[in-house]
Amino acid sequence: MKFYARKPGHDLARWIDKLWICEGYRPSHQLESKLPDASMAWIINLQEDRIRVFERNRMDRSMILPGCIIAGPRSSSYYLDTVCQESCLGIQFKPGGALPFLGKWVGELQDVDVPLEHALNRYSHVADLRERLQEATMAEERLQLVEQYLLRYLEQKIVVPKGHPAVAYALRMIENSPATSPSIERIADMANLSAERFIRVFKAEVGMTPKNYANVMRFQFAVRMMRQARAKPGINLALSSGYYDQSHMYREFLKYANMTPAELFSRPLIYEKHIPVSRADGQQTV
Repeated sequence: MKFYARKPGHDLARWIDKLWICEGYRPSHQLESKLPDASMAWIINLQEDRIRVFERNRMDRSMILPGCIIAGPRSSSYYLDTVCQESCLGIQFKPGGALPFLGKWVGELQDVDVPLEHALNRYSHVADLRERLQEATMAEERLQLVEQYLLRYLEQKIVVPKGHPAVAYALRMIENSPATSPSIERIADMANLSAERFIRVFKAEVGMTPKNYANVMRFQFAVRMMRQARAKPGINLALSSGYYDQSHMYREFLKYANMTPAELFSRPLIYEKHIPVSRADGQQTV
């Protein structure tokens, strides 16, 4: 397998975290479970004009979407078909970074995947972009094509939406300290907004409520800590990750990963938070 990723150019860096391409991914397992992810992504299947997506935590419920989709932010683990990952390209947005490209769609995408052409205007030429990417042979050439497409798309907009300062502040606070992020009420008060107004603004820009976003970021922080320590998770991990106690961490891991901390610790972790699964794993969630 070849995996190539890089940061976007300067003109797109404020909105996009990275661009990536995966080639020749043919694992022995057919399904993977991906851990919760609070960011949005555009995924383009370069092999076939189709992507199989699953209902959350259900192996027995799937549907086929076109080969270009928006993957919304996820509040729990979900299944991926490895066949659709054999040759694909991704655009990973920063939290809140999809707003200039998707507008009002951002607030409707939590835990769902939708065809990219549905969320963009009818002049977006998504199919043309995919064809040009297939014709290109080098990874860097494909990423340059994507960047050019994104810049042209922004140029066509009369007004590029700007995020609320309160949302930007909240995202920085949570990123800098995922274990001890400030309360919603405190951030709203500092921004001179009601808590209800702040929640609506945050979800419209990020795709998740601030509480859900903060909980997912805390879970990801705990997983990183657990992997780096290479020791079975216990009370020390729970407290250092911002959980009240070990039982609290246990419940959150079941909610977000469908596994206990010990089970997740024992499983192999592939790139980008992917975990190989078998049909037997899915029987527990159906």
